Amino acid sequence: MTPLSSKRVYEVWTQVIQDEELYEAMLEGTHGRLEGRGLDAEAIAILDGFRAEPGTRWNIENLRFRSSLEVGDTIVSYMPRTLRLLTRGDADWRQDLCFEYLAHHRWRALGHMRLAECERFAAFVRSRVIKRRSPPPPHLEAVMAFELAVIGLLRATSRVAPDAWPVRREVTEAELPALRPRRSPVQTVLELDVDLRPWIESGDPSRGEVGPKPITLLIHMPSLDEPHRTKTISEGVRVVLESCGGDRTVEALAAELEDEYGLPAADVRRLVRTLLDERILCA
Repeated sequence: MTPLSSKRVYEVWTQVIQDEELYEAMLEGTHGRLEGRGLDAEAIAILDGFRAEPGTRWNIENLRFRSSLEVGDTIVSYMPRTLRLLTRGDADWRQDLCFEYLAHHRWRALGHMRLAECERFAAFVRSRVIKRRSPPPPHLEAVMAFELAVIGLLRATSRVAPDAWPVRREVTEAELPALRPRRSPVQTVLELDVDLRPWIESGDPSRGEVGPKPITLLIHMPSLDEPHRTKTISEGVRVVLESCGGDRTVEALAAELEDEYGLPAADVRRLVRTLLDERILCA
């Protein structure tokens, strides 16, 4: 195979990895008769060389096995509860699921694009895996929604200018009324039909009991140096948050929300101060 182009050899090697039917035909020596692949004489010669190499089968199977392991490690890092619900903690089941996921995507693992890998895996679960689970694992959709929301926040950090992050500082009573609060740059509000807080707070995907009542969660990242934080919020807190666009002072905001929603102005001022202290709001 020395006279052959190394680039072409690599291209055919990649094609064999991605194409299950071509791989099986190559092992059987029938690849020269396989239709629909556009294999020219050079490609067939390369495939002949692969078949003659005693380590070809091991190399390809080992590559697929290790790719599935690596993807499984990525998913368990960012979507631990989702994977736990799908596999009940069984490592072999996890490997099989990740193997099937990569086979579905023709063995195109996304490598260091780990957040994108998780999002693509979630789409695979929703479009293919759930269809054959009857019933699906309890609360799977709520768990995926939460874990994908966190992944979305991690993605969003790359678009935040260094000076846009909230600064930890003391706000005096004198300056509070004139501040123009706005929401911190990396946060989201998530509506869930069950209370996942026991699962979230346990830090262990195998522990915690889900509460039956719906909740509204605020998930935010106060800085690049700290992990995301999660808190339950009421409708009143949500209204205040959504009203903080940086265009009105705290005093004007308090008066407006009292008139429009019946929220006591003093409570709005106290809440804004708290949200500033927690770096959920900036000013």
